[in-house]
Amino acid sequence: MTGTLKFSRRSLIAAPAILIAGRALAETSQYDVAIVGAGAAGLAAARAARADGLTFVVVEARNRIGGRTVTDNSLGAAFDGGAQFIHFAEKNPWTQIAADLGIETRYGAWRASGSREFRDGVALETDGNLWRSGRNQMWALAENIDDSNDMSFAQLVRNAPPDVQAAAKSMSRGAVGEEPERVSVADYARLYEGGNRVVPEGYGTLVAKYGADVPVSLGATVTVIDWRGQGVKLTTSAGEINARKAVITVPIGVLRAERIRFTPALPRETLAAIDGLDMGALSKIALKFERERFGADEGVHFTELPGRNPGVSFEMWPFGNDLVVCWYGADYARQINKTGEAAGVEHMLERFLAIVGADGRKAFRSGRMYGWSEDAFALGGYSYAKPGNAKARDNLRRPVGDRLWFAGEACAGKASMTVGGAVTSGEQAVHAIAARLKGR
Repeated sequence: MTGTLKFSRRSLIAAPAILIAGRALAETSQYDVAIVGAGAAGLAAARAARADGLTFVVVEARNRIGGRTVTDNSLGAAFDGGAQFIHFAEKNPWTQIAADLGIETRYGAWRASGSREFRDGVALETDGNLWRSGRNQMWALAENIDDSNDMSFAQLVRNAPPDVQAAAKSMSRGAVGEEPERVSVADYARLYEGGNRVVPEGYGTLVAKYGADVPVSLGATVTVIDWRGQGVKLTTSAGEINARKAVITVPIGVLRAERIRFTPALPRETLAAIDGLDMGALSKIALKFERERFGADEGVHFTELPGRNPGVSFEMWPFGNDLVVCWYGADYARQINKTGEAAGVEHMLERFLAIVGADGRKAFRSGRMYGWSEDAFALGGYSYAKPGNAKARDNLRRPVGDRLWFAGEACAGKASMTVGGAVTSGEQAVHAIAARLKGR
């Protein structure tokens, strides 16, 4: 496994953490635990280590904390370029974390304010729920799917009516950010259900405040993790780190791309687990407008159903801000993201203007793109299991050689694919380490 992570030049919200950037790591003979990554899982692991009385160090390749949770204010209003929903809010730890930090959350759901549907820019005479038409039938087909007879969503609906097939494509591309023939039904079906909450200040702002007192070495790229002997040695761009244990929270995309070399190589079972998972490409482009609302209320979605182009959804004026946020995913997202921010913004602006009219360009001011499939530190939006690999998440969570623990949304069981799952996973990894080190 070879290669390094590249430094991000994107201008983002500054994280108010105790950050150590641009200098060598502190001289310490050996930490109890080294934590790779300062996203939600890494921050939770650090806080758990502190609570358990362990010495620790956190290294992060980005120039900020938060990982795939990031609140961007560059367009004059806050929007989340990554994670946005506190899913299954009744169980999700972020509901209580937000309350403890005094940060407001509100009930929120996908298209909670309704949807207007279009195809190739032409309004459709629907009740706004055409995209849901076959959803219930699709999930009825999935009731008997489990690890023993897993299949893809495309296989699940292969012989179903067209509206059920359309529902499977919409769900897979819109919720997972991946093509339906690549996504495991058994894995997705076992995820927690429940109501969602949203954060007006931004989920990224919430995560940054949560990690505000966690010391993090930023811009510290980990290239090698040597787990021979009794401990681990990390080779980073800021120097070497010696620790008794390590928690690795980098996204599955980074592991699959072999951006970190392990010495010796990871066991076959761990490599199989990594290979059984992959990253969807759910991405966002925000468009800034002034003095024009195009007759749409706050939170309504202008949904472009597949036609000449794949489907996308334009979220209108979230939290009353002068922004339109376009959600897009799967192979279409990968294609758009490769073109770069300027071309991606222009492409989505053209698609939006096909709905509202060319005069809308007069009100357009600027845009921002979060094309996660091209983000060097993630290489995707969030994880999914391939068909027949629903157990991969559980297998990845197993410690390696009693020295390496993997944590993050990819190995969070029923809470996978969420920031809440990332937190729980990071905490559990460190608590297991503490128990071993203290002989419990």
